[in-house]
Amino acid sequence: MNRAMRRCVILLAIQPLCTASASQATAPAPAPTAPPVGDCTAPEKHQLDFWIGHWDVAVTGQAATIASSDIEALPGGCGISEHYDSPEAPGGDYQGWSYSGYNRYDSQWHQMYLDSHGNVTWYTGELTGTSMVFTAPGRAGSLQRMSYIPGDDGSVRQLGELSTDAGASWHPGYDYTYTPRH
Repeated sequence: MNRAMRRCVILLAIQPLCTASASQATAPAPAPTAPPVGDCTAPEKHQLDFWIGHWDVAVTGQAATIASSDIEALPGGCGISEHYDSPEAPGGDYQGWSYSGYNRYDSQWHQMYLDSHGNVTWYTGELTGTSMVFTAPGRAGSLQRMSYIPGDDGSVRQLGELSTDAGASWHPGYDYTYTPRH
């Protein structure tokens, strides 16, 4: 083997060692990480658990049931799903489905609501006191606010409001009380 070939063999033999040493010396510090994927034990992920249940829904202050609503924890506890059903709604059967969950990256709650009329609303919210308060863009630049307010008697009030002045003032939309279905 001539001198040039020996030099190539030696270089090829030590190149992986040099490359490994160089990459170890210049490796960046590990980036901070979010909580582990699948970790649904954080208390903020359970702030809306008071809404989980099987409910009869009535207009607040009235006795007649207008709908039923079934709210369940998703497997693993990282979110909540809802199925709302109002067979006697004006215009026929009205149904709605939602998924709600706490986003570990922006530290906010989000809810996607889809109804049987084809409306889709994306809400963002947070716990305010003991109530979960969501807001979403509405039609023509308006804002929608939806609050879930736990009652001392085990009920949950859902209050919908509308603002046409960027949230400076709010006007009533709907006001429902969810009572446990027996």
